[in-house]
Formats: sequence, structure tokens, C-alpha cells
Amino acid sequence: MPTYQEIYGSEKWQEANKCFVCGKNNPIGLKISVKHKGDISYTTFTPGPEHSGWLNIMHGGLLSTLMDEVMGHWLWSRGAPVMTVEMNVRYLKPVLIGEPIVVTARQKMDRGRIAYMEAEVTLSDGTPVARSTAKFIKTERGLQLEAGRSTASAEEETEE
Repeated sequence: MPTYQEIYGSEKWQEANKCFVCGKNNPIGLKISVKHKGDISYTTFTPGPEHSGWLNIMHGGLLSTLMDEVMGHWLWSRGAPVMTVEMNVRYLKPVLIGEPIVVTARQKMDRGRIAYMEAEVTLSDGTPVARSTAKFIKTERGLQLEAGRSTASAEEETEE
């Protein structure tokens, strides 16, 4: 069975990935695409009416979800399967429905099993609207391809 490094970003990954944020095969998902350039990961997103939280304003929970996702992808793309342990968000300005945003993430510090990340959401003109810091734990489970089976558990079975 292939490792998560071989699967992440592959056609099989896109097929199996049902993530609410980045899964292309999730019918109600956001379907974002995270890109990587130098020491940052980023995505763009334009909220529609279905992303409202309050009268033509994007829901703050979706802003934090996008930051969490881009921070996680920063680590996954560099060979570290992770899960969020803690996340702090500071909202600076409302995002109007239909207003494009850019979400960027970078690593602040790596402490072995714990990675410290930061993210920012800006409007297309660079105006900051939200910031986040988070802790992620590097997991031993590997990439979950099927319910109850990860690449790590499949590798263990073949070693027996």
C-alpha cells in the first residue's frame, strides 16, 4: 500500500478525499484548491450567499475553517500528516458576500511532534480581515483512505 507522501495530491487522493473544505467529490463542500509557493501555502475563495452568517456577511466559522485547512495543507504537503490541536482566531473586518479573499499560511515553529502555524485572510487588495495561530500534532495514523484503514495500518499488515 502506498504511503501518504505518494498519495497526497495524486489522482487517488482526489478520488478518495471527501473533505468538506478541499474534497472535490464532496457535493456540499467548498472544493478549494491549496497551492504552495516557497514558505507559504495559499488559496483564494469567494463566498456566496450560502456562506452567510449575518446579512450579506461571510460566516466567521467558515473563515476559521479556511485558515485551518490551509495551515494543515502546508504541513501535509511537506510530508507531515497532522491534526489540529488548538486554534486561536482574531477577526478584524467583516467579509461581504461576493468579495474575494486570499488565505495564506506558514509555519512559525516546529517542535518535533507539534507544529506551530499562522494564517491570515486578506481581501484581494491586501486588507487583513482575520488572523489565526494554531498548534498541530503530527499523527502516526497516516492517510485515511477507507473507513477504519489508513496507509499506516495497511503498511503494518504487510509487515506481519
